[in-house]
Amino acid sequence: MKLDSGWIYLLIAGILIVISLIKDTGKTKKAFVTSAKVALTVFPVLFMIFVMMGFLESFVSKQTIASWFGPNHSFLGIIYGELLGSFAMIEPAAVFPFAGFLKLNGAGYGAVIGFVMSAMLIGVTHMPLEGQLFGVRFMVVRNLITFLLILLMGIVFMGVL
Repeated sequence: MKLDSGWIYLLIAGILIVISLIKDTGKTKKAFVTSAKVALTVFPVLFMIFVMMGFLESFVSKQTIASWFGPNHSFLGIIYGELLGSFAMIEPAAVFPFAGFLKLNGAGYGAVIGFVMSAMLIGVTHMPLEGQLFGVRFMVVRNLITFLLILLMGIVFMGVL
């Protein structure tokens, strides 16, 4: 058996669980119940993202992904990544697996950064509530500045990586 980082994390987690059980069994059981509740809410979302990635891989070729998000379309790739992230109604826990899928299928770093950052920071579906709570002017200015800063970050990462 090869001892890679996954096994090391599991070993450390196991040791910490044993220490926790020795120190306070009640709190450890309560932590497991809380963790199980969180896992039950996150796993269905992750499962659907993996199913969606499988469908995309079956129906959308690597060449198509590379042509839209690839390093050859650097500036437009970042914009496309930002737009995809802005309109994606995706849980934060599922953003990174999908970003990895994009990268493995030919997307450039700039487009991946654009997708991840905009999925986390710009949400078209959240705009009505944000406008209602903070005002339309604030919402528009914040999202425009965020979009431009993400674009700048994508350009910087394209040059660095």
